[in-house]
Amino acid sequence: HAAFRRDLAQLARAAAFADLPDPGRRASVQAGWELFKRQLHLHHTAEDAIVWPALRERLPHSDHAQSVLDAMESEHQQIDPLLAAVDDAFGRAGNGHRADARTIGDAADALATRLTGHLTHEERDGLPLIGMALTSAEWRGVGFRIVRKNGLSAGGEMFAWLADGADPDHAAAVIDTLPPPARLAYRAIWKPRYRRTSHW
Repeated sequence: HAAFRRDLAQLARAAAFADLPDPGRRASVQAGWELFKRQLHLHHTAEDAIVWPALRERLPHSDHAQSVLDAMESEHQQIDPLLAAVDDAFGRAGNGHRADARTIGDAADALATRLTGHLTHEERDGLPLIGMALTSAEWRGVGFRIVRKNGLSAGGEMFAWLADGADPDHAAAVIDTLPPPARLAYRAIWKPRYRRTSHW
């Protein structure tokens, strides 16, 4: 969630300077935006396909839990059109139209408002359900299922993205969750590959 908030701040800065004459800067913003969308899609797909169903199964008699899970799924659906609106605003700027900082800024603000509200709601009401319903081993198992479903390359990109710009202690804690061979792959392959592309 910290990485999503970081990228939303980067998106707001990019929107403020939407008319970018430098092709390199435009490419960097586009790379950051595409990466953000990929990570958000992976995150939400994992929750919708793996996490929320597991919680529904474990907490079938809790009206509160079922209501929270309904809200989480509904909020995910509300975010997709906002991503499309930012895409459209950037796309118009990239197709020969003069970039309208206000249009891009409005679309970025709407996305940031909705997504940060969702993240806060998930932290307040969704995460406690995970702590209540799943053991630590089961939660780790969710992570392994996500990696198996999306592949090592996507997992490597995700960890490099999570650590990007993070406090060194926090970044180290994230990377230390990986098993030793994956930590080696992160340092030797995933992190250098990630850094070859400028984001934002």
